Amino acid sequence: MSAGETAGGRSSVGSATDRRKSAHGLGRIVIAAFWLFSAWVTYTSVSDYIHFPQEPIGPRMVSVLAAAGYIAAATALTHNGRRMRIIGWSATGFEFAGALITGFVGIGVEEIGAIRSVWGNFGAEYYYLPLLLPILGLIWLWWSDPRRIVEISERLEF
Repeated sequence: MSAGETAGGRSSVGSATDRRKSAHGLGRIVIAAFWLFSAWVTYTSVSDYIHFPQEPIGPRMVSVLAAAGYIAAATALTHNGRRMRIIGWSATGFEFAGALITGFVGIGVEEIGAIRSVWGNFGAEYYYLPLLLPILGLIWLWWSDPRRIVEISERLEF
C-alpha cells in the first residue's frame, strides 16, 4: 500500500474546494450584459432566418456566427478558469474584429451596409453594442486576470 491509499485501494486525499468569493459589482454587470446581448442577437438572427427567407444567406450566417460567439464569450466570462479565459479572450476578440472588419468593408460596399447584420455598419442597428461590448469584455478580462492581480499584490509592501 502506497502513501495516500487506504486499505480499499482508494485515495485518502481530500477533494479540493474553491474558497474564492463570488464576483460582485462590475463583473456581474459585464457578464449580464454579455448574456442579455447574446440572447438578443440569437433571437434576431433566428427570426431573420424565419421571416426573411428571400434575403441573401451570407449576412444571416454572419449573424448566427456572431450569436454563437457572444454565447461563447458570455459562458467564458461567467466561468473564471484558465481554459475559459482563453476562450473568453478568443471569442471577445473575434466579436470585436468581426464588427470592425464588417464595418470597414461596409464603408466601401453599400450592399453590405444595406442588409441587416449584427456587425453591419459597426453594429449601428444594435446601438453600436457589437463594437462597444467586446471592448468592455476585453477590459474586464484584463482587469480580472488572476496573474495580474497576484503580481500587483506581490509588489505591495506591508
